[in-house]
Amino acid sequence: MQKSLKAFLERCDTSEPEFIGYYSREIDLDMGERFGYLLPQEPVDDLLCQECYGRGESLLTDYINPHDGSEGFAIYCAFCGLVPIKNSDLKVWRVNAESFAKSFAHAMKIQGQISTIIPDQLWYLGRRGNRQYVFARSLGFQMQEGLMAALSKYPKATIVTASEWLMSRLQKTLPNPCIALACVASLNDDGSLLLDESLLDEQKPESSPKPRKRRGERAAKIELLEQAMKDHVYAAYDYMLDTANRGGIKLLPRPSQELLAKMTQMQQPDVSRCMNDPEGKILRLIWEKSQTLDGIHELARMFARK
Repeated sequence: MQKSLKAFLERCDTSEPEFIGYYSREIDLDMGERFGYLLPQEPVDDLLCQECYGRGESLLTDYINPHDGSEGFAIYCAFCGLVPIKNSDLKVWRVNAESFAKSFAHAMKIQGQISTIIPDQLWYLGRRGNRQYVFARSLGFQMQEGLMAALSKYPKATIVTASEWLMSRLQKTLPNPCIALACVASLNDDGSLLLDESLLDEQKPESSPKPRKRRGERAAKIELLEQAMKDHVYAAYDYMLDTANRGGIKLLPRPSQELLAKMTQMQQPDVSRCMNDPEGKILRLIWEKSQTLDGIHELARMFARK
């Protein structure tokens, strides 16, 4: 149950926050739906063969079991042949971020009414004592600009995220204290969240790391841009995997220098100067390689998430 919760929370902050039964057999998706953390979607009408990791051309087709005559489906794979699948393998669920927001607010006994700030991305949870809480989720790099702008209106609020990845990203760019459910939450038998109070006590404003300056202001800006581009690599790699699972691998467009400037709260000329600075070798490497699928794959292995 805890393994499935971890999977739900990590998938919440991706550009395609969905699970397909065929690719997620080790995850208890029915449990996620039962507790309201997953929402059923329209079933898929195509699948890549998992036996060969999609190396062969494949086609989803009707199938009659020769042993009992039951009707179902199978993947006809040019590499593996006929691969029978379960009807449940075609099911799709989407992570219900708002349900996690409500469960956190209930577990923390936060006062007030939850309200939507950005649909499917940002919610105001209310107050506990004198502290405000908001719940944020990521849906890909291209949607981050609006999220960051909205969060800047709550400079003293504690930001709650599903994944540790998004928490780490926000801590590098915002002064707010942050909490990741993946770090502090487990599931009770009734589906409610059990929060580790000792870990929550550690999530204080003064503990939030600030961007570390290496040598001077320019070096600090280069470091911020490197981190922003690494975050893009993570999002692009997730997008590659998600689109590959849907039968057509795609590349997430590289952010423009103008967008990078907004994301890092710089001026566009600052970004250009950092790109051309002798100390910006890693930044230029990420910038160039993030234009291709092979480059994203190589960078994702190079900068594996800790």
